[in-house]
Amino acid sequence: MPFVAQAKRLKNDADKRVVKSAKTEQVKINFRLNQPKNDTKAENIMNTLFAQPFNRDANGFYFYSLESYTEKAENLLDRFGNPVEEFEIQFIDGDDCELFTACGVDQGNLHTWFESVLDLSDYEKTALFYLCSILGYSLVDSLEKIDDVNLSEGSLKDVAVNLFDECYLNDVPESVRAYIDYEKFARDCELGGDLCEFDFNGKTRTCTNASRV
Repeated sequence: MPFVAQAKRLKNDADKRVVKSAKTEQVKINFRLNQPKNDTKAENIMNTLFAQPFNRDANGFYFYSLESYTEKAENLLDRFGNPVEEFEIQFIDGDDCELFTACGVDQGNLHTWFESVLDLSDYEKTALFYLCSILGYSLVDSLEKIDDVNLSEGSLKDVAVNLFDECYLNDVPESVRAYIDYEKFARDCELGGDLCEFDFNGKTRTCTNASRV
């Protein structure tokens, strides 16, 4: 009997995940179907978000800016005429989905996303992703530490090789340079917490001061 109950519970959990995923996909489909073909303003906007009310008696809305969100949220009523106050913020379309997820954007820090994140450079966004996703800092704390992060493009091994060559190679006699174990040096750098490799937006990056952030 306990096994049957557990199986039913697992099935119910799986069904809930499928339903949630289907709802998210439907939101994306609805957005694209409702998008005007000649809407030049929409074409110039990088990210499209959706505010999904926790109140099941209200309909959500798309928005592109903090002003748009604030205006629509303040005027939204459910089918009984009651104000709607709580929303789940969903990323629908655009270039910053991975960063949005890493930052844990929600109703409480949405203003920070629009006011402090979107205008960051690509390098700063990568550093922000590293701080939020890899180190687990909050969005606010990560923004304060962006300048502390040193990044290099490439894998941990590539960066370790460059580091060794710049710092130590001149002290190694040419006759023994062929025996340098770059793989072991890279592993030691990783295990010692000096270097940390991660992927962001389809590129591999390495933090070169991981132990000091």
